[in-house]
Amino acid sequence: MRTFIFFWIVCFTHLELYSQTGYYFVYFKDKQNNPYSLSNASAFLSQRSIQRRAKQNISLDSLDLPVSPNYVNELINKGIKIHFTSKWLNGVMVRIDNPDIIDSILHLPFVKTLVYTKPLSSSLSKKDKFELEKNYVYGMSSNQIQMLKGDFIHSLGYYGQGWLIAVLDAGFLGTDVVPQLDSLRLQNRIVLTRDIVDGDFDSYVYETHSHGTMVLATMAVIDNGQYVGTAPHASYALIRTEDGATEYIFEEYCWVAGAELADSLGADVINSSLGYATFDDPGMNHTWYDLNGKTSVASIAATITARKGMISCISAGNWGVDTWRKIGVPADADSVLTVGAVDSLRNYAFFSSQGYSADGRVKPDVVAQGRAVATITSGGNYTTSSGTSFSSPILCGLVACLWQALPNKTNMEIIDAIKRSASQYNIPDSLLGYGIPNFEIAYYYLTGIYPNQQISFEILNAYPNPSEKILNVSYQSSVVKEITIQLSGVDGKVLQQRNVILSANKGVFQIDIQNLSAGTYYLQVKAETYQKTIMFVKLH
Repeated sequence: MRTFIFFWIVCFTHLELYSQTGYYFVYFKDKQNNPYSLSNASAFLSQRSIQRRAKQNISLDSLDLPVSPNYVNELINKGIKIHFTSKWLNGVMVRIDNPDIIDSILHLPFVKTLVYTKPLSSSLSKKDKFELEKNYVYGMSSNQIQMLKGDFIHSLGYYGQGWLIAVLDAGFLGTDVVPQLDSLRLQNRIVLTRDIVDGDFDSYVYETHSHGTMVLATMAVIDNGQYVGTAPHASYALIRTEDGATEYIFEEYCWVAGAELADSLGADVINSSLGYATFDDPGMNHTWYDLNGKTSVASIAATITARKGMISCISAGNWGVDTWRKIGVPADADSVLTVGAVDSLRNYAFFSSQGYSADGRVKPDVVAQGRAVATITSGGNYTTSSGTSFSSPILCGLVACLWQALPNKTNMEIIDAIKRSASQYNIPDSLLGYGIPNFEIAYYYLTGIYPNQQISFEILNAYPNPSEKILNVSYQSSVVKEITIQLSGVDGKVLQQRNVILSANKGVFQIDIQNLSAGTYYLQVKAETYQKTIMFVKLH
């Protein structure tokens, strides 16, 4: 039976599901009988978190309030083990060793419902879910940074200092010992480690999977000129939300708890090189129709991170050649940067998950190098690996550096500038989204200050001509530029007019002419002192 999960509403029709042991999420009906108050936010949010909201004029709301401790205590008094709490979902993850107690939980007046998330143990022999990300032989970090013009941001002195990046992953094996990350340890820039999966709140993150170490390395490594990550001077919170050996919806709930923790700490940016589509229990599987940003609990939480003033960079997924093919969750979330992968030559990487979202939004949002990416192993050896798990943190580190350069900008202004700077902003597709960002252009766009060079702009061509449905207009521009396009008939009557923002370099934008009658028309393009008129013919 397929289980559909909606925000705050979960419906089960087979009560026998409650007859098994395992991990359940208990949804509460409200947050009443709560000693916490929005008027005293410092009791449950860090000063960094409060300041991030204030700087972006974000008001506190009920999502910020912790769950009612009285409700949690009632469950504890019944002998129920609390694994973690979630204020955004308003509930707790619990471990049920005796299913006979489930009925009494359901009858508590403050309990709304329960969701089964995974068994206590699994006998399934599952392949490593990060199997695609294996070793190759390929260069160091220069190409993956320069492709995004990250070296420009670094040249201005912005390396992420003072900014906090939360990394949600499967474990950080070796991060506490490898020499390439010693600056993190010596400068106390690992501000927190937390294991949400197993409940060990400290060192166990260093004893599990190496995936998080390889992800972190693309941002944080400093190796005396041999390798520089994209945010080598940022601070990091290392949060384990992923069980690398199995796949259950339990991990989505862990993701929510990890995102909440990042918010409470005051993290500016989140990197999540994780994604979910199908599970070891097929009854938990998502369908493509779930990819609307509003169905999965992880996707709902990812959208909330944006509402709280953070920027979440999320891997699109590695299902490009799989039967699933599409992005996973929470990559479908709104107001996040979903990151696909290209190779070193800027071409689509065959494994990178494809869009769009189920409700028609552009996904992935942008792309970065994800094939043959330079990183390190948990033993401190240099290697190359492939996967959107690496394109996301490469971009994420530069997001932190760009925001450091322009700290008065809001999260959505930073996201918008990154999209606008991308190589195919005007003609996004389902493989690369808006394309490869250019952080130099994004910086100029946000500041409005361009380098001392002659600004050039030119319309090159309009094709096909004659055309039946779409007129493609090619251009070249030295800067991000806003133009006005106007369509008129031979009688001079204006039929269409709108403004378009064009990215720098060469590009193409499209004009829909399907609704025009057959005949001859004029396209006029205006940009400050520039003006050009092109005659074209509409067929049929």
